[in-house]
Amino acid sequence: MEIEDYRKQLRELRDIIIDGIVYFSVWYVMSNLDEDMARGLNRYRGFFLSARKSLNDMAILQFAKVFDKDTRTVSLRNLLSAARSNPTLLAPYAKENDLESLESEIDSNEELPGPIKNYRDQRLAHHDREVTKDTSLKYGQMRQLIDDVKDMYNSLSRGHEQLITSFDFISREAKEHTSEARNHVRR
Repeated sequence: MEIEDYRKQLRELRDIIIDGIVYFSVWYVMSNLDEDMARGLNRYRGFFLSARKSLNDMAILQFAKVFDKDTRTVSLRNLLSAARSNPTLLAPYAKENDLESLESEIDSNEELPGPIKNYRDQRLAHHDREVTKDTSLKYGQMRQLIDDVKDMYNSLSRGHEQLITSFDFISREAKEHTSEARNHVRR
């Protein structure tokens, strides 16, 4: 892989992660309502219930993409594989053990996305008649996955060009703006 293509895919992966974080952050704010807020949003439940479910589904789709193993996709594993095949060009600032550690991290996190992948495969991408695996999602699992994905992405980016992305501002801004909008509807 050429350096420009790698850099482009690294940026695309960052955008996938940012979208997932934003969708999850907005979903979280829309799901945590006091009684007055719930009453206010229920006036427009056809919109807000649909939007909340869509945000959850889109967050899951974005993070499923991050771990996609298909070689045609932009994913952590595929970018790591490219970096390992040509570390001098694609990961000049990474030590060999940095790339090995990142691979171990990706491997250990592929178990956590199991329910996410099951939900994506059996409910979002397809709607299986019979669900064969647990598709329930826990907030703590998603939160941990997001934190791990941010760290893994930044390890990959740091090894490539010594840059990291601060994702916290993006989440904070999405939550603040959603809270403001939600509070206007409550009135």
